[in-house]
Amino acid sequence: MTMQHELGQLAARRIDGLPVFCGAAAPGLIEVAEWHVWSLIPSTPDQLRIEAWLEGFALNGASILHVGAGNSLFAKRFCGHGACVTGTTVAREEVAHGESLAIPGYRVLLHNKYSGADGRDWPRFDFIVDNNPSSFGCCLDHYMAMLRFYADVLAPGGQVLVDRVGLGWSLSNAQSDARWGFAFEDLAATAELVGLRAFAVSPTIIALARENPKKPSYIRQLMRKIVRRLKGG
Repeated sequence: MTMQHELGQLAARRIDGLPVFCGAAAPGLIEVAEWHVWSLIPSTPDQLRIEAWLEGFALNGASILHVGAGNSLFAKRFCGHGACVTGTTVAREEVAHGESLAIPGYRVLLHNKYSGADGRDWPRFDFIVDNNPSSFGCCLDHYMAMLRFYADVLAPGGQVLVDRVGLGWSLSNAQSDARWGFAFEDLAATAELVGLRAFAVSPTIIALARENPKKPSYIRQLMRKIVRRLKGG
């Protein structure tokens, strides 16, 4: 059974109404008013929940892919814990902003996740953070290119982190079907096609992994929270 056939069956069974193939060789993006350049906009509460969860892991030397670099505060936070962060974005302004910060251990790239690896030589990542995997997608085929890319660059024991709020958000625009606001079951069903399983690791956070993912240390989370408060962060 081909991936296209499996995807067609999945669309008919779970995600009816979304375009399976957009017909374009290169993936598109739905551009609407809700798509902001986030260089100077504060991080959203759901993004911050993922960050708080991630802080519970030993991150010195870890490699993290942050999809949607935005204000690059994610990189500032986790490079400060000794991680190497690669941020990606489709907004040139966000690339310029991230580069201007000159954060050690951080690089920010112009990259459309729906194009998959896009012919680049990527490292392996211990964590991939993408809090809005589906909303701006042009079709399920290119959405699957994104998931295949994540599976290919995920290190052994690694995990992809998503929050249910970002996963479920959909665009209020005639070009975008409301079904792009995925539920846990939708993410789980599509991830299974690339060899990943979905785990509800907290009431809001979902991890995609090949096996039962490691959990963060509550003590480490607490200590880092105390340190941030002492520093006034």
